[in-house]
Amino acid sequence: MRAPSPTNSQPVRFVRIRSTELKDHLRQAMWSGRERLLEAVADAASSKRLKNWVNAYYRFSEFMFDAPLLFAVGTTSTFVSLSERLYRAGMMEQGHRKHRDVDIAVGLALKGYLLKGEELGLGSCILTAPLIFIEKPEEILPLKGIEVKCFVTTGYPDEDPDYTKRKDIAEIYKEI
Repeated sequence: MRAPSPTNSQPVRFVRIRSTELKDHLRQAMWSGRERLLEAVADAASSKRLKNWVNAYYRFSEFMFDAPLLFAVGTTSTFVSLSERLYRAGMMEQGHRKHRDVDIAVGLALKGYLLKGEELGLGSCILTAPLIFIEKPEEILPLKGIEVKCFVTTGYPDEDPDYTKRKDIAEIYKEI
């Protein structure tokens, strides 16, 4: 709730998915999406490696349905960025910047959520891969006026894995 957002619009929404029926619908949509992608890979005679990527991302996403807590995180559709206003006025081409402001707000809100959860001993995982498979999660859930940007799982961890090696400061920071 305290995360910065463009013009303090506070567009980020966390929606807890408790319904087993809705989770089942999402699971089915994810499975159908995977099958659709695998057919497209086969029809295009694409590489075996691409098929393996599709299957891996599917496998890495499946656990979300069994997590203690599952959230859809999205943004309200009422916020209109400056780049969108300029586009509507015919002064700028529609481009990748349309959602950038609210996407940054989602990242900042998620960071706060993750840090507070860690403080409470909770583990969380942000998942965007399911959105590759689930075409319209907003219709399944149903979420009017909210665009789903990711899913987040939360619960008390069963394990205490080692931290993943991070890049050295020299790789991510420079002065010019």
